Amino acid sequence: MKNALLSVIVAMCCAPVFGQGGPPPVIGISRESIKEGRGAAHEKVEMDFARAFRKANFPYHYLALNAMTGTTEVWFLEEYPSFEAVEKADKEFAKPPMKNDMEMLDARDGELRSGMRNTYAVYHPELSYRPDLANLGKTRYVRVNSYRVRLGQVESFMESGKKILAAYQKANLDIPVIAYEVVAGVPEGLYLFLTPMESLKTMDERPAREKALMEALGAENFSNIMKGTGQVIVSIETNLLSVNPRMSYVSKETEDVDPAFWRPKMTAAPKPSADAKPKETKPGQ
Repeated sequence: MKNALLSVIVAMCCAPVFGQGGPPPVIGISRESIKEGRGAAHEKVEMDFARAFRKANFPYHYLALNAMTGTTEVWFLEEYPSFEAVEKADKEFAKPPMKNDMEMLDARDGELRSGMRNTYAVYHPELSYRPDLANLGKTRYVRVNSYRVRLGQVESFMESGKKILAAYQKANLDIPVIAYEVVAGVPEGLYLFLTPMESLKTMDERPAREKALMEALGAENFSNIMKGTGQVIVSIETNLLSVNPRMSYVSKETEDVDPAFWRPKMTAAPKPSADAKPKETKPGQ
């Protein structure tokens, strides 16, 4: 899986990448670029990673996300309560026999990747909206809005963000937004706003939410923010990702929210009815 995994990120102390207990203070983000035509093979290797972590009952969890937009990537969000926990996870991870298993799996995984990038980010509660609405066990998609802020313009960015957050609260929108600042692994000034979604229907409802947000923000505030956007922000990028339960290693509490989704092979198949007739077969079958 990667050095980030090798450092095993995101000890979400328990379940959600968003939700119960609040968003993790620190997350690791591993973005793996997958070679064309090797997606299925890559998934099998990552499933072996997840099985190895479950077998070892490893205390830190991660969520796997398939990119639906942009290049062919898989994102791994790994949770930590602190950077000290990252160090502790690293030491735990280096112990045998897990260390040997991970090295062999990483060698297999490396043949299927065309590149990867590992980063760390810290949670910004003052830029987040209703993280309590998020539930990892029910999350099926995540929208990620990436904002690259110009050097020297962070204060202006934060002020605008707080105004928009106040408008969210005034409009009483029913969708969580979880903010992180990337502090290592990329040039300075990258902020990520994560929106977990139970369904892509949330995207269909976006125009109505944006209208309500603009009305709550007010014409003058909206105009001022838009005028200053080019001076404050270098670029904005939006990505859609889907949750891949087969490649994820989440807590039992998360799995128990929807066992059929998170561990389908472990969910008992329905028993045949006592009145059910045996399936007829054709000659030669």
